[in-house]
Amino acid sequence: MADPRKPSFIEKLSKKVFLFIWFFIKKTNPNTARRLLYWGITDQAFLTEIPRNPVLNTQALGKTFQNPIGISAGFDNSFKYNDELVRIGFGFSEFGTFTYHKDREMEQTFFLTKQKAILVDTPSWPNPGIQYLQKQLIDRRRLPHIAGVSISSSLELEDKDNKEFYTMLEQDVLKSVQLVAPYCDFITLNLSHPSMPITNLIHMPYQLSSLLRTMKNHIQRHAPILTPKLVVKIPIETTDANIPLLADVFMQEGVDAVIIAGFSGSKSQKQRLGNSHMKGFIAGKPLMEPSTLLLSKFYLATNGKITLIASGGVFNGEDAFRKICAGATLVQIHTALLYNGPDIANDINQKLALLLKQKGFNSVNEAVGSQYF
Repeated sequence: MADPRKPSFIEKLSKKVFLFIWFFIKKTNPNTARRLLYWGITDQAFLTEIPRNPVLNTQALGKTFQNPIGISAGFDNSFKYNDELVRIGFGFSEFGTFTYHKDREMEQTFFLTKQKAILVDTPSWPNPGIQYLQKQLIDRRRLPHIAGVSISSSLELEDKDNKEFYTMLEQDVLKSVQLVAPYCDFITLNLSHPSMPITNLIHMPYQLSSLLRTMKNHIQRHAPILTPKLVVKIPIETTDANIPLLADVFMQEGVDAVIIAGFSGSKSQKQRLGNSHMKGFIAGKPLMEPSTLLLSKFYLATNGKITLIASGGVFNGEDAFRKICAGATLVQIHTALLYNGPDIANDINQKLALLLKQKGFNSVNEAVGSQYF
């Protein structure tokens, strides 16, 4: 539970000073501002009283979430801030993305302030490796906070006709599952990176079905008591032709939830942002419309039978409410935290609760997919 005490005057003043410094640095050096934000969360500079509203209680993945707003994979790729994130109002967190072998590729983040977007230049998944994560999960999990782990594979495909590659990829993923399954609430297979070979699985139903089936078996074998849920994250460029195919695979293999969607590598998106010459992938506000459209199509394709988690472009309570009405049960943010600071989860939740009540909903679950009926 979050600390119920009210912050003192000194703490409030300290928070205001910290936010002023962070906001100024954000305009001049966004990467430094990001590190400063991490430090502030760790130091509990933003610790405050978290309002609890029953209308935000959400049933999903066999658990009750105190609110549906979570932090997506990408913000914390080393599981350092699990305890701290719940203290600033998030209902759940997803950490990673992790691969079996560590990957220290540098990640450069460019803020595009006018469009509320970031451009992430990373050829793979920068992370310290799944074995490091396992130790962190064991040592740091102290609060009853719903936490998931995003995993993937950084194996490169040199020969496109190499059939053995996907067997190797499956083994790579399963080794990660085995290490973290006993210590988390859900495991996400991340298929959203625009340039990673593992993403090709969304076009290969037989191989994808095999991997998901084996992952499910591994989860049950290595975590028979906790048994974390199996989640899949799909790319935002998923085509209309692929949606029914993926929906059938996910329902057939018992996938518990689908995250829609990852960042975009679209050249047209970069052109609209005026940065078509820059390398990297887009996240943030520009993805609100395309990700919500994909969410709607996937909800209809699955008849609401799979829990959907919205990710992409959410900056306020209205955005979150729109995602929920389009079919999402849970909503993730990342870029909004970097732009608006540590109060973002509370701000979104307060507005979301107000909108739910105004529209006559008694809970988040009642509003899920409501735009269709």
